[in-house]
Amino acid sequence: MAYSTDALAFSQIPPSHQIRLEDRVSFAYVDRANIVQDRTGVVALGQIDDTAVRRTIQLPVGGLAVLSLGPGTTISHAAMTSCTRAGATVVFSGAGGAVAYSHATPLTSTAKWAIAQARLVANERFQRQAAMLLYKRQFSIDDMPGGTIRQMRGLEGRTMRNRYRDLASQYGVKSFKRDVKSEDPVNAALNVINSILYGCAGAACAAISVNPALGVIHRGDARSLLYDLADLYKASITLPIAFSCASSENPVEDARKKLRHALHSEHMLEGMLTSMMEILTPHLPSRDDDRLIDDSDEEAEGHTQYGDSEE
Repeated sequence: MAYSTDALAFSQIPPSHQIRLEDRVSFAYVDRANIVQDRTGVVALGQIDDTAVRRTIQLPVGGLAVLSLGPGTTISHAAMTSCTRAGATVVFSGAGGAVAYSHATPLTSTAKWAIAQARLVANERFQRQAAMLLYKRQFSIDDMPGGTIRQMRGLEGRTMRNRYRDLASQYGVKSFKRDVKSEDPVNAALNVINSILYGCAGAACAAISVNPALGVIHRGDARSLLYDLADLYKASITLPIAFSCASSENPVEDARKKLRHALHSEHMLEGMLTSMMEILTPHLPSRDDDRLIDDSDEEAEGHTQYGDSEE
């Protein structure tokens, strides 16, 4: 297969020249389709309605943050390569979008954010300071002199409990209890849109090359930082969406559509990046070039031939 000139040119674009994460479409969900690379780019081939007609849909992977692939979906090697070059996070999911696995290429060519993250998580005092910043952002608190982590954790618990109660009353949902194993409309919708939110948080982490396992508030899970970022929006975004779709004929699909709109209108991807950069900026290295470890506290220059001068 011969690729078009535009497709070949696109394959050579370095990560630093790709579309910024905050400027991308939040996510696209595809199931029962074959994702392939053709002369024009990445396309989905499949039956998209009850007719027997097969459709071809262009997938703008260069402008996507997350491509979520549901059951019945396959992706070719060439298409996956294009997604990786474009910095799009590919999520292989269960029905409706529950996250199972993801892969992405950083949109940055620097390690400075990863170094800052390592410095942050290596110091308990720094982590508590960062946790307070995330809690304040979650609850839109500008200042809370003397506040403690324990107080914030209690505030979070009360906020979520009250949101469940108030939203259940508003939308006529009786005897609601959060249970990830339940199949009632609200729980099913929450499972899917929260999973998608974790996928978007994963895309934000991948964009600046930080480790999603190294959380601030959450610890011990491979997705701890994703939980930290997603929690910024659960009370204000995903809970209202899930409850508002409780009486819908297809609550999961409708909730997913509403989340896509909210991700764009509320600038949630940009907010995740801003939150991470806020807590990581104080710990950024003073240099952003290649260097080597040395015997002293100083560092040696990288990309230098030391074979004739070092003992």
